[in-house]
This record gives sequence, structure tokens and C-alpha cells, in this order.
Amino acid sequence: MSIQDKSKSTSWQMFNRIAKTYDSVNRLLSFGLDVGWRKKVGLLLPKKEQVALLDLATGTADQVLLLCKEHPQQISEAIGMDLSEGMLEKGREKVDQQKLQDVIRLETGDAVNIPSENSRFDAITISFGIRNVPDVPASLREMHRVLRPEGKTLILEFSMPKNPIVRFGHLFYLRYVLPLVGGLISGDYEAYRYLNTSIEAFPYGESFCSLMKEAGFSTVRQHPVTFGIATIYEGIK
Repeated sequence: MSIQDKSKSTSWQMFNRIAKTYDSVNRLLSFGLDVGWRKKVGLLLPKKEQVALLDLATGTADQVLLLCKEHPQQISEAIGMDLSEGMLEKGREKVDQQKLQDVIRLETGDAVNIPSENSRFDAITISFGIRNVPDVPASLREMHRVLRPEGKTLILEFSMPKNPIVRFGHLFYLRYVLPLVGGLISGDYEAYRYLNTSIEAFPYGESFCSLMKEAGFSTVRQHPVTFGIATIYEGIK
């Protein structure tokens, strides 16, 4: 196991450390762009009513909360899973504040070994979490297993822009600005240094689409956002 794989296997401990400042740092470092990206994930949900949703690596529940607020007539139930109890604690506070306890339930759960029966969900989302999973192919197979036929997996993750100028600026930001600002605000420089290296090392574009196809998804599409800084991957069972 490589050093990075070891870091991934214990990344939930890192997220426990930065849970209290995670939301504010995330908004600042993304310039608020992540909110728009998360909304675009919602536009790709299955076009049906009574959607049962699973949000993996849910963290502080940003994605699942937004989806349930934006599509209240569509999502009948939502479960958010994460290994970081610190992040889940913050997420539960937000769910309570927004009075969505009847729709959203947050649980401890591993994206590599999803504690659910086969064909349980109509949609699975995971936003900025797949790159922290220690075994990505196994996680994708698990998502495919717990999806109902014709269900969708929607994965929002950072990627590398094709434009060389945008790519240069993006890499400079990831390597120097993100760890410095994130470290100053959170008090945990190493956590944001890890986030930077995990983004650069993760497969994106067609490489990631190939992983989804190998996991069994019949139709796979990629939707780059903001010059390809991030990408939404759509896989249909």
C-alpha cells in the first residue's frame, strides 16, 4: 500500500479534525462555485417521483441538504453516509436547523462496503469524496450493487482543465494557495496539503469514465463545469 493509499484509509480522521471549519473554508476556497456545481448534480437526478437517494461521503451534508431543498417533490427519502463522526455531527446540526429530519437520515457508512441491500436506491451521489476512497473500483461496484435498475450514480469531483493557461492557474492555486489559506483558517496545514495532492493524483475525464464502465454502469457521461476545474460523472445502471 502506497503512502497515499494509507492516507486515504485514514482520511476520516483528518476530516474529524477539520469538521468545525470545513464548511466556511470550503466556501472560501471554491469562491462559492461549489454551490452551483452541486445544483447541477440535482438537475441530473432520475426524472421520476419518490426517489430514494444515497449520498456517500456526505460530510457535513451539504449535497444531500441542497438536493432535498431544491427537489422536495422528487426526493422521498435520503440517507447520507460518512466515516467521519465529526463531519456527521455538523451535518446533523444542519439537518435539524433546516427541519429536514423526516426526509434525511445521516449514518456511519463506508463507501467501499455500503451497509445496504442490493437495488435499494434510485440515485447515489458523492461530491468531492470519491478521491478519498482507498479502493475506487470496489466503491463503484458497491454503488452499482445498491442501485435499482436504471438508477443513476452522480459523482462530482475535481478534475484538470484542458486549457493549458487555466490548468497552470489551477495547479498554482492547488499547490500554493489552497494549503496556505486552508491551513491558516483550520489550523491544519497537512489536511489541506493532502487535499491538494489527492486532487492532482486522481484520474479524471475518460480515465474515470472507464472505471465506471468497468464497474458495470451501462451508460457513462461526463459533464465538465467551470472550464473543467470539476466534473460531474453520470452513470446509469
